[in-house]
Amino acid sequence: KSRERMKRLLEYMEEHYGERITVEDGAQLCFYSNSHFMKYFKNTMGTSFIDYLNEYRLTMASRLLISSDSSVLDIAAEVGFDNLSYFNRSFKKRFQQTPREYRKRYAQP
Repeated sequence: KSRERMKRLLEYMEEHYGERITVEDGAQLCFYSNSHFMKYFKNTMGTSFIDYLNEYRLTMASRLLISSDSSVLDIAAEVGFDNLSYFNRSFKKRFQQTPREYRKRYAQP
C-alpha cells in the first residue's frame, strides 16, 4: 500500500511538475498529514519532497534547453519555477554552469 501511494505520487509529479505542487498536495495524494508525509517521503526516497521535485524540474529544464529554442525564462516557467533568479541559482548549483552556458555547450547547432 505504501509503495502504491509513492508510485501514484511520483506519477502525479511527472505529469504536473510544471504546475504549482506543494507539500500539502503530496500529503493529500498519499492520505497523510503534512509532517507524516515529509517523513515518509524522506525515508522512502532518501531526499526531501521539495528537493526531489526541484531536481526533477531541473532535469526537465536541462532537456528543454538542449531541445528547444524557448528562452530561459520561458523554460523556467514551463518546468514550474516562477522565480527566474531562483531557477538560475538552482540550475547552476546542480549543473555547475548557468542555463545559457549549458545550452551553448550541449545544444546541437
